[in-house]
Amino acid sequence: MGLVFVWYRKLENLPNLYLINIGVDIFGMLMGFVLFIACMIDVQKTGSDQRYFLRLLSVAFLGLFTDLVAWLVDGLPSMRVVNILDNTLYYMFTPVGAFLFWRYVTSTLMSDTKLDRIADRAMQVMLAVAIAIRLLNLLNGMYFYVDAAGEYHRSRWYPFSPVYAYMALLASCVLIAAHRKKLRTHQIVTLLIYVAAPTAVSIFRVAVFGLSLSFAVIMLVLLLMYCVLNIDQGREKLLADRELKTASEIQEGMLPSIFPPFPGCSGFDLYASMDPAREVGGDFYDFFLVDDDHLCMVMADVSGKGVPAALFMMASKIILSNNAKMGKSPAAILADANASICSNNRMEMFVTVWLGILEISTGKLTAANAGHEYPALRGPDGRFTLYKDPHGLVIGGLEDIEYKEYELHLEPGSKLFLYTDGVPEATNEADQMFGTDRMLEALNRDSGAPVETILKNVRDAVDGFVKETEQFDDLTMLCLEYTGPETNEPASAP
Repeated sequence: MGLVFVWYRKLENLPNLYLINIGVDIFGMLMGFVLFIACMIDVQKTGSDQRYFLRLLSVAFLGLFTDLVAWLVDGLPSMRVVNILDNTLYYMFTPVGAFLFWRYVTSTLMSDTKLDRIADRAMQVMLAVAIAIRLLNLLNGMYFYVDAAGEYHRSRWYPFSPVYAYMALLASCVLIAAHRKKLRTHQIVTLLIYVAAPTAVSIFRVAVFGLSLSFAVIMLVLLLMYCVLNIDQGREKLLADRELKTASEIQEGMLPSIFPPFPGCSGFDLYASMDPAREVGGDFYDFFLVDDDHLCMVMADVSGKGVPAALFMMASKIILSNNAKMGKSPAAILADANASICSNNRMEMFVTVWLGILEISTGKLTAANAGHEYPALRGPDGRFTLYKDPHGLVIGGLEDIEYKEYELHLEPGSKLFLYTDGVPEATNEADQMFGTDRMLEALNRDSGAPVETILKNVRDAVDGFVKETEQFDDLTMLCLEYTGPETNEPASAP
């Protein structure tokens, strides 16, 4: 579009001053285009948040473009209306850019105090007033007007046009000073340069009509900000991702992952898996031998997501494991774990838990449920059904809670399927949940399959249901098949 205006005006007909300004604008837009591409690549590689920086960049680019058009159409009577509208937009970009810088500073500082919110609302109101005044300029020519010959002229109130921008930049400086401990020295200097450089040029423009450098200088400062601040932010994001990956590996290492888990122990087969929705998850499973004849199994789901849930998950896993290895009953394990967690639970998080202890020699399963999902059992008929066991309150909810336990008798060939709510609550693009009916259907598709295949069938069914929809919750499953104790037949007499 700019080239169309250049062709229409014919550069040889323009004064040298106009040509200089046009050249500065074109150079600034080229720089902005390259910077925009660099930012997009940076966002894709590091995932850094550059919303307000990209908006600042866009406003500077549009400011340069409208300035370019203003110089090209100035003095053309046939383009008088274009000149008026173009300059109106140009005048709007200055307060909008200042407001976006304010927002950039608040997002960088992650500032969200009550005073900051009041200041932000005041900035929004004053921005609306500044834009309204520029629209009224179309009627009263308060800041500028274009005469019948198509020439741009400043009006008597022109020096007041950047007042909002000065106020927003000053407020940004105050915010930077108030939160300076959150920033490094080079970050503070870079942000203050953004304030100082355009302000100095703006004051110069008020006194002198000629070179139009405001948005070109802003583009240069944005290049400096990108090099100093956003690359710095990207480096920190990569470091955080590396630390998060390490946390994920630590969490994964805490979950049993060797299958079959006890090669020297017969009587059962077991397989489990966890697929976190984020780098780290809040779900967990656990299984271990309390002694040679008792296998403890745990399936749990921590409230919340991300790193806090993962830390709470690891603490809960250790507490439950320590209590179980003391030989307590499932109800006592849950009650004592609840007491330990409630005694120091400042974040007020909780965890749902199903815990069962299998007596391998007899198939007797003693279990207790603290607000967790119903287990699914494969009985003598060869089909999985939900076993609606008695529920107690979640672990970490209230102190002095007692839990009920129950007994099941597993026959050889029986299977037990445990899971977290990420399975039935998996949601597709139509906002429909997978549900327990579809889960049971997947379990019964080949209920006699090995335990690893059982889990794969359920996961395939979930994936086929949600398709491309992003995974919202952790998917954690465990399947146990009770095969019964080995029988040693006596040797026949010769």
